[in-house]
Amino acid sequence: MSNPPGRFWLLLACALGSAGCVASSPDHPGGTLPERVAPAPDSTRSASVDRDTVRRPSGRDGPVQALRAAYMEGAYDAVVRRIRSRRRHDSLRASETEELYVLLGRAEQARGRHAAAVDAFRVARRVAGDEKRSTVAIDRALGDSYAALYRWPEAASAFERVLDVRPDERAVRQALGEVYRRSRKWSEARAQYAQLVRADSSNGRWWMRLGQCNRELNHTERARRHFREAHRRVPRSAEVALSLSRLHRAEGHPEAARRVVDTTLTHQPGDSRLWRRRADLAFERDDLERARRAYVRTLATGDSSATVYRRIGLVDVRRQQYAQALPFLRRSLRRDSSHARTTLYLGVTYLRLDSLQQAGAYLQNTKALEHQGAVYSRRGKVSAALEAYKTALRLRPGRAELYFRLATVYDEHYRDKVPAARYYRRFLRANEGALPELRRYATSRLEALRTALHMQQRPSASSE
Repeated sequence: MSNPPGRFWLLLACALGSAGCVASSPDHPGGTLPERVAPAPDSTRSASVDRDTVRRPSGRDGPVQALRAAYMEGAYDAVVRRIRSRRRHDSLRASETEELYVLLGRAEQARGRHAAAVDAFRVARRVAGDEKRSTVAIDRALGDSYAALYRWPEAASAFERVLDVRPDERAVRQALGEVYRRSRKWSEARAQYAQLVRADSSNGRWWMRLGQCNRELNHTERARRHFREAHRRVPRSAEVALSLSRLHRAEGHPEAARRVVDTTLTHQPGDSRLWRRRADLAFERDDLERARRAYVRTLATGDSSATVYRRIGLVDVRRQQYAQALPFLRRSLRRDSSHARTTLYLGVTYLRLDSLQQAGAYLQNTKALEHQGAVYSRRGKVSAALEAYKTALRLRPGRAELYFRLATVYDEHYRDKVPAARYYRRFLRANEGALPELRRYATSRLEALRTALHMQQRPSASSE
């Protein structure tokens, strides 16, 4: 035999090759698959495998796995359709049935169909309860859907069940606080937010909600303290600044109210609500220049309401800038033709510009002016009261009641009684039998003033 060593090695190689092929075959009886080296990551291959898994599930847990994958991919309509099209669920384990209805509820939530979500979650909760499994996650989801449906008592019960098991769940406690707040159960809401700020005192929104609850419960000072803390934590929040400034103003602290608004305006210079509050605060203090600038900024940042235009016009009227006031008052009237003060100030403006015909069109009825004069008189703004009455008298010459009102203002507020006596006399001449009580009062006052008028040695310093 020639060259036996070479032949031996050839036979040995063939035998080993044949054995290796048999061992690697999946049909080899009793054989085990060898460990395979994991392939390199391939996103295209991975996505294809995931899609295949969704389309062609295998094994007992396949249907739920496929639906779970579809839900994770955002195929909510498909999840709902496929679950509702299943005729029987009794082939599934209880845990699979529970997950199936949880998936159905989540998908319905994602589609905004919260009534259907509630039905699905309640089935899932019943199955979990029968199996003595935790219902915490289901209760949380139930609470969200009940709240979306404004079913506040059921939402509160669901969130409370979660907190009974997990009292440290801050997100759930916040959700419960919101449910109580929106259903106007202020004491219950306050209890939840008080616990939240104890757990995390750095959360400005929780301080704000706590302040709101105390404000609604008429605990004003406590509310102001909580809103101050909220403003310190979140100075950018316009909602906090507006609430705190309102509380400061109500308590008689306008400067503190202004400072709060100014602080937040440095962070939110484009917020029209803040500029409106800034303007209103200046207007109330008769700081007309600053009020006008702030109202103009209010317009520039998006609030073009009738009130803002009217306030700018009113500021101009009070500054005697009548021509400048007209366009703002007209725009205010176009946006809201029902507001009596806009009509009144338009009439006054035209009157000051000697446009009597146009003034008369806006001041056909002098009742608004008379009412304004009475308000000014009660507030001690004597000059403003006289101005309102005299304007009304220019529009309605000879109106007896206006003579009487002018007489009483001069009588009550001026040492010089000559104008008062003059208007009492005009009233008595203009009044022909009507208003008997006013006639008696005017007559008695003229008798009482006779001595004072006799003693006056110089002409009245007052002007009509």
